[in-house]
Amino acid sequence: MGGNISWIEPDSIADDLGWQIGDEIVGINGHKLSDVIDFRFYSADEFLSIEINRKGRRVRFDIEKDEDLPLGVEFKDILFDGVRTCGAHCIFCFVEQLPKGLRKSLYLKDDDYRLSFLDGNFVTLGNVSEDDLDRIITQRLSPLYVSVHATEPQLRNMMLGRKAPDILHQIDRLAEGHISIHAQIVLCRGINDGDHLNRSIADLSARYPTVQSIAIVPVGISAHRKHPLPIPPIDAQYSAEILDNIRHWQHKFIKENSTRLVWAADEFYLSAGRRVPSAKAYEGFPQIENGVGLVRQFIDSAQRAKRILLDKLARPLSVSVVTGKSAAPIVEKWVASLKCSNLSVRVYPILNTLFGEMVTVTGLVSGRDVIEQLKGRNLGNVLFVPEVALRDGMFLDDVTLGDIEESLMVKVEPVAPRPYQMVRKILSLVK
Repeated sequence: MGGNISWIEPDSIADDLGWQIGDEIVGINGHKLSDVIDFRFYSADEFLSIEINRKGRRVRFDIEKDEDLPLGVEFKDILFDGVRTCGAHCIFCFVEQLPKGLRKSLYLKDDDYRLSFLDGNFVTLGNVSEDDLDRIITQRLSPLYVSVHATEPQLRNMMLGRKAPDILHQIDRLAEGHISIHAQIVLCRGINDGDHLNRSIADLSARYPTVQSIAIVPVGISAHRKHPLPIPPIDAQYSAEILDNIRHWQHKFIKENSTRLVWAADEFYLSAGRRVPSAKAYEGFPQIENGVGLVRQFIDSAQRAKRILLDKLARPLSVSVVTGKSAAPIVEKWVASLKCSNLSVRVYPILNTLFGEMVTVTGLVSGRDVIEQLKGRNLGNVLFVPEVALRDGMFLDDVTLGDIEESLMVKVEPVAPRPYQMVRKILSLVK
């Protein structure tokens, strides 16, 4: 098993050696390669013996180079032996809550520690062996992003729907190799909250600084969930209780380690109607991609955006903005604060009919819902759609930006869900 070359940097070592697109690198210094991590690790040496499979013929290259100098190639797939799947049936698994008819790749339940290192994906480590832990330590695959959910083995196994290795043992092993971990607890009301949550936070905090951050994230429940165990949704009172508990833990950790260590996802603040903490309180936003601090970044971005809109636009412009239901009040508040006579902005919160009304995040807005709910609306000169809802220019339901433009007869622009980026996009449209 090796990796097929998809790109060669001009004037690189690979180019000088005459390597070709499609060549398969199968080994370096006698080591087999299972992924791009292996390739980078073993190719960093000064003296290399590389074996290539070229159309069924094996070719060996002996190379002397500066240590850590890259060879200058990229690969068609970064995981040469395929993506590892989880083999679990989590009580809250969102993949198992997907409706039928979406693109095939969405139904893949990946749980690959290599993607955690490379892309920041959260993994359970449920399929990780002792040999895998050794490799993580040897190759310094740090940081990793780990879905813990509960540190009590029996409860965690129940939540994962499978028997998994003891997560605390795994973290302790990784600590020996100085691997950093960002942990998340997907909170399921009535299941892993209360005393269970406090135990998990205590267990993980005892492993600081290996555990660099802990995010408490509310479970996402779609209308297509079939698991028999009920999970009640969060509400204002419940969210307030969670926030009070996390604030208690933060005060404790600040005294002990000068870090808050544990943070609540933005959804709890929105549900409770509470003001989100300052940017300083997020300590560099270690779990921003997990929805921890996005609202604060939006608010701070809004202040910068207003400053560059103080002058009037060169000509009138009418803009519409698509957002999810949960973020809509914040976006609408920002729009109401704008003072620019030549600018008109309308905000359109999209009701999620693909996954169900309980799913309110912007990143899961579907193209079909955008089209159906905005047909016949006055969308102005341009419609901004959220980048976080797109992958390769398509929504989850394979609707493209071109499909929306054709259906709604309006110019469509993807934009990051931050006011500053929106305003810069607006200014670029009137140049």
